[in-house]
Amino acid sequence: MSRIAEPEKMENIKRATMEALIEHGYGGMAIESISKKAGVSPGYLYRYYKSKEELVQVLVDSTMDEIIDSFISDVDSSSSLYEAGYKTIHKLFMKANQEPLLAKFSAAVVMDIKIPSKDKADNFKSVLELAERCIQLGIKTGEINARITALEVLVVSFTIPFRYLSVSLAMNNYKQFTLEEVKRVAKMCINALK
Repeated sequence: MSRIAEPEKMENIKRATMEALIEHGYGGMAIESISKKAGVSPGYLYRYYKSKEELVQVLVDSTMDEIIDSFISDVDSSSSLYEAGYKTIHKLFMKANQEPLLAKFSAAVVMDIKIPSKDKADNFKSVLELAERCIQLGIKTGEINARITALEVLVVSFTIPFRYLSVSLAMNNYKQFTLEEVKRVAKMCINALK
């Protein structure tokens, strides 16, 4: 007979996992410290996850799916690359104002390519395809250099906003991002692609 997971304990595990990844990176995380921080035994955690990899993968996959889907929607609904970047960065920063832990976790996921993901190859493929769409839009509007590569768009799009968020929250855990910062970071991204 299988046991039913207790929602509060599962939420504590999720939160402890995010905190451990932020504090120690993927390589420095351990099931024992996650279970201790979550207030559950390692055995309880192992009932639902076979390994640290599986536990992290579940959170990473849902986070990456949300980031990619949001960016796709923003590119598809924008008339300029700046507008698409602004929309994406606005969502990211405003979410950080409401849920700093989730924002820090998202940044850690984006910045650490060693983190396991069930769909890592598919994620890279879809992100590179999205980068190609960004290039087409940016060339059409004259916002970017026509020789820019999809990899360069990927690096700029994911590094600048997420690093800005990470450093800002590391300096001030109670940081509230402003619309002016959204504009500046979106402009930094466009300028990096010229």
